[in-house]
Amino acid sequence: MNKYLAIAATLAAVAFPGSAHSSATLTSAQVPVIAILQDDLFIGDAVGYMDRTGTIDIKSAIKADLRCVGKFRYTSWKTGIANVQCNDGHEVELSFSGLSLLSGYGHGKSPRGPVSFTFGLPAEEAGAYLKLPAGKKIVTRDKRVEMVDL
Repeated sequence: MNKYLAIAATLAAVAFPGSAHSSATLTSAQVPVIAILQDDLFIGDAVGYMDRTGTIDIKSAIKADLRCVGKFRYTSWKTGIANVQCNDGHEVELSFSGLSLLSGYGHGKSPRGPVSFTFGLPAEEAGAYLKLPAGKKIVTRDKRVEMVDL
């Protein structure tokens, strides 16, 4: 077994015990994703695989029918790229940097404007890496991530 995957699985189990949005197996790890796109909050998950690729699935917190899905891959030990398609026809190209085996942050561009996102971070930590609209912050309320006024 790949020693890095074993470490990642162990870290996921320790870092996200009991979380409905985080899990790890011997071949994959799932972590929460928080993203900001054109002043809209997107919440979802990323699933990473042993071959350093994975999938992203996020939904708008404002527009219930807006969903974006895509794929990512690491291009070096701690950096990577992703391509995400939204069901409104927009395509988003992203780059990211890892903070640990199961967490990190990134940014990119879309036809609607800049995008920022985090993966594997709780809302209170994610805010430091997100380009939030003026006067807003990210919080967790009743186990839900929300964007609220300062």
